[in-house]
Amino acid sequence: MIDYLFYLCVDILVWLAKATGTTYEFVNIVIFVLGYPLFVIALLLVIYFQYKKIKKIENNFDL
Repeated sequence: MIDYLFYLCVDILVWLAKATGTTYEFVNIVIFVLGYPLFVIALLLVIYFQYKKIKKIENNFDL
């Protein structure tokens, strides 16, 4: 099952490389070296701002 999932992901990366006219390695770098860290940073920012909103709402109820 793990092998199937791995090779499916590899096939998707190869397809993306062909569709964009680049290489497998470039698509892999864009997704996992640039895309994933940016996604994690964006999620951390969302968590931070939601935390601030929750604290503000909690402070309003502490009257």
